Amino acid sequence: MNRVYIVLLITAALAVSSVGATFSIAGLAQLFAGASFSVVLMAASLEFSKLVVAGFLYRYWGHINHLMRTYLCVALGILVAITSMGIFGYLSKAYQTSSLQLVGLNARVNTLKNEYQRIQDEIAQTQAFIDSVPRSRISKKFALHKESQPHLRALRERGEENQRQLHQLELQRLNVQTEVGPIIYVAETFGTEVDRVVRILILLFVSVFDPLAICLVFAANLALRLKEKYRGNERKIAELALAKPVDHRRKSA
Repeated sequence: MNRVYIVLLITAALAVSSVGATFSIAGLAQLFAGASFSVVLMAASLEFSKLVVAGFLYRYWGHINHLMRTYLCVALGILVAITSMGIFGYLSKAYQTSSLQLVGLNARVNTLKNEYQRIQDEIAQTQAFIDSVPRSRISKKFALHKESQPHLRALRERGEENQRQLHQLELQRLNVQTEVGPIIYVAETFGTEVDRVVRILILLFVSVFDPLAICLVFAANLALRLKEKYRGNERKIAELALAKPVDHRRKSA
């Protein structure tokens, strides 16, 4: 087998394993925040051991006794599950950070809009009460108008301040929406909830991440075994692979 392809297999296995291990360790450290440093050390050693065990099982499967083989297979499956859960937790937290921020901004925007509407309603009610005084009582109407001006001025100032805050929050919400906007668009395209789409995507990532890393470790070990088995015969094997197949029926005739 071509040496370059073997190097590519090993590089791909290390790349996928390293990225998956990084996500998993970060997710587990967040899950056990009280002992994050200890969890990082434990998870890192287990991730390294998992790759070694996977390679060992593939290369020496026939030389391992049944009990040890069973234990290593079970341990490998548990380690894959732990890594997958760590990746799921890490990606979930990454989404929830932006999602919860957007939910909080939406709540604050709605609160400011409701407050602004109450201010406008109070201004309108005060003005309507003044306007309801008949013209025959012009002195009372003038007195009410004069007395209400400080209150109306304060309400208008509150409304202007409310609009400035609302404008700033709208800008912040727009920035956050650009981060989660694509997933919202995907959810709207399929007519489902955003959280459900995110869960499906995370499960898809998890389902291929660590199993792919294990398969790449197997593939790299297989390539190395073939390289060792046919060492020195690479040219002959290549010539046989490129040779035209012999038509045995014509030869026998």
